Amino acid sequence: MVNHIKRKEGELTEDIIVLEKAIKNFWEILPIPVCTTSPIFVVLETGRMFDVLFGYAKNELVGESLRKVIFDGEDSKKIFAQLTQQKKVFNIETSLKDNNGQKIPALLSAIAQEDEQGEAFSYLFSFVDISLIKKTERDLQEKVADLERFQKIAIGRELKMVELKQEIEDLKNKINIG
Repeated sequence: MVNHIKRKEGELTEDIIVLEKAIKNFWEILPIPVCTTSPIFVVLETGRMFDVLFGYAKNELVGESLRKVIFDGEDSKKIFAQLTQQKKVFNIETSLKDNNGQKIPALLSAIAQEDEQGEAFSYLFSFVDISLIKKTERDLQEKVADLERFQKIAIGRELKMVELKQEIEDLKNKINIG
């Protein structure tokens, strides 16, 4: 009986080691920036892409407040309050800041990890860098504005042409009548 329990304990220990390795590998391979925080939003662990996005060395932000990467303090208060109440938030547009203080437009999603009593013991955050989307939107808005200006000029020209044609017709009619 004791040998059976010790053998079972050994198997469970091996399973835990395998699961821990799988979780660590998962953190490394995730293609999006992710991190976990404590209930008071202190960074506990970061994924590789999180560190890449923000320009920090691996685990450099561990122990720091997540507020360090959210640009607007009021924005972070709203997000954290909503997350604390609802236990999850999805695709909230916010501005983050990298290690050099540069703004990064991003979508933030998070979910509480809860114990059996429903108390949050940590939060899992993900961030999607939307810098390229925002740049493309600005470029498109500029192109639309250019097209609208061109259309206004072209339509104005066309209207003037119609007006001149009418004037020519009127003059022809006057000449033929007179």
